[in-house]
Amino acid sequence: MKHLKIYRAIRLIHRTGSIRKAAGDLSISPSALNRSIQAFEDELSFNIFERLPGGVRLSDAGELLLDVIDRHLLEFTQLQGQLGTLRDGESGDLRISLGHDIAAGLVMDCCLEMQDRFPKVALDIIFDTSIDSLRQRGVDLAVLTNPATDDTTEVVHASACRIVACASGDGVDPQGIWDLADRRVLIPGEATGTRTAIDHVLRRKQLTLPQATALSAAHVAHYHGAASAVAIFPKIVFGAQAKPLPFDFGTVQICILRMARRPLIRPAQTFISILQRRLDEAS
Repeated sequence: MKHLKIYRAIRLIHRTGSIRKAAGDLSISPSALNRSIQAFEDELSFNIFERLPGGVRLSDAGELLLDVIDRHLLEFTQLQGQLGTLRDGESGDLRISLGHDIAAGLVMDCCLEMQDRFPKVALDIIFDTSIDSLRQRGVDLAVLTNPATDDTTEVVHASACRIVACASGDGVDPQGIWDLADRRVLIPGEATGTRTAIDHVLRRKQLTLPQATALSAAHVAHYHGAASAVAIFPKIVFGAQAKPLPFDFGTVQICILRMARRPLIRPAQTFISILQRRLDEAS
């Protein structure tokens, strides 16, 4: 902790351009602060500041050191937040990335259950089609379909889920998969695991969907109810009342991912168990 204090003092001296002004902000004497800086300079074997008649400025070595200090203080602040959450397990932040093709239905129900069980946890949900936000440590967990992974990520749980076609309920249901060519069809956007699987089936059957509308799972309910359409999404997107048409679009793997070799906070562990349980029940 001693170095953290000197790090913050160095940043303050750099910002004010004066050891005297920085000492006043820190409520210590200028001579005491100057001795601390000089002792740290002796430890490093180079001068951090150039002493000038009107104040101080960073030396070239000090500029390099300041970059390290900024990174260190940021990482330590993040660590403090993670340790606080690990300590009590019932507060803090949980950041989750959801694939556009599954961000409705069962997955969102899991988010609601999570908020009910941990009301003091701030749940931050973003929507993505890749593991980039997880790899960049922007989220704690990612839930994606058929994700492309690497050695920086770990699949915590995977569950197969049928891709189904559901009609809106008004009008005549298509009698065969070929009838979809003449219907308004709702499908996930490109770059999602579900869309890739659907496109594979369509190519294999040499079927095109000229009236297809690409959208996220979160908007399926709105469009599905407003127009006579057939929505093709993972079964978990639809409610229990939905009656899938007898068309085979295969399956996708619903995967829960985390960063490899990184400890999970307790709320993340709880969300994994909630989603795993519900996916197992749905399958």
